[in-house]
Amino acid sequence: MPLGLPAHGFARTSEWAVRAAQVDAAGVAHLTLGLTDSAATRTLWDHAFDLELQLHIGTTLTLGLTTRNCGNAVMTLTQALHSYFAISDVHAVTVRGLDGCAYLDKVRAGASSVQLGDLRLGHETDRIYTGTTATCVIDDAQAMRHIMVAKSGSTSTVVWNPGPEREPLIADLGKGDHQHMLCVETCNAGPDQITLGARASHTLTATISVT
Repeated sequence: MPLGLPAHGFARTSEWAVRAAQVDAAGVAHLTLGLTDSAATRTLWDHAFDLELQLHIGTTLTLGLTTRNCGNAVMTLTQALHSYFAISDVHAVTVRGLDGCAYLDKVRAGASSVQLGDLRLGHETDRIYTGTTATCVIDDAQAMRHIMVAKSGSTSTVVWNPGPEREPLIADLGKGDHQHMLCVETCNAGPDQITLGARASHTLTATISVT
């Protein structure tokens, strides 16, 4: 979203409407949520839009966010599907799929760098990996599992963990909680913005599975 808006935009704190909900014969739940522009949203972002989030919840989780430009003016936006994962120990996991990717390091005031090898964490990490369509894999050896985050309609990936440095500043994290969470986001962020012409649409999709 443009500068000056609430952190991560206004959609995350808006009230969405349930457009459809069902469970199919295979036991997969399908849920469709919608959000359209209103007088309140137009005070923040003066565009006519429709957002639709489709969730397919089974042994695999698929999230699809479709943004439609319902007006006649071009609109430019950033977007993210914020996926937070419970992990055994942030010091022990690695994230594969980002080797060689350029990133903006928000911990270092947006400094540019390049990922060399698999990503290992243990301190505050807040990075926007740009120009990447790759699947990411969280290798959690202690939990004996691999979390795969595949995507489409996305050219950025955000990796975030507050570390011990920022954990005390986050009200809903207790002491040591940062060690057991990791955020790997499917997004279009930083320089990877989406521009939609009149009546155009874009779908951002994340598919999450565990092996």
